[in-house]
Amino acid sequence: MPFHLSNSLPSLCLTFSGGDSNEYRVRQGFVEFRSNHGAWRALDESDVQLHFVLNTEVAKWLQKKSADGKGIGR
Repeated sequence: MPFHLSNSLPSLCLTFSGGDSNEYRVRQGFVEFRSNHGAWRALDESDVQLHFVLNTEVAKWLQKKSADGKGIGR
């Protein structure tokens, strides 16, 4: 999955067929999400846990960020 900078914060962008995309970032210790360049919103703890249960690309990215010492609060 491609990584790029958004508002100077490292983010993960998942692009799907049809041009849809989901973007994730960690800001001030919270995981935030937006779809198709919409407004950012913080994910609930249960949303983040679901990513880990399903072992999604988001969970893998968060695990890597955590291993790199980037400090994820959720």
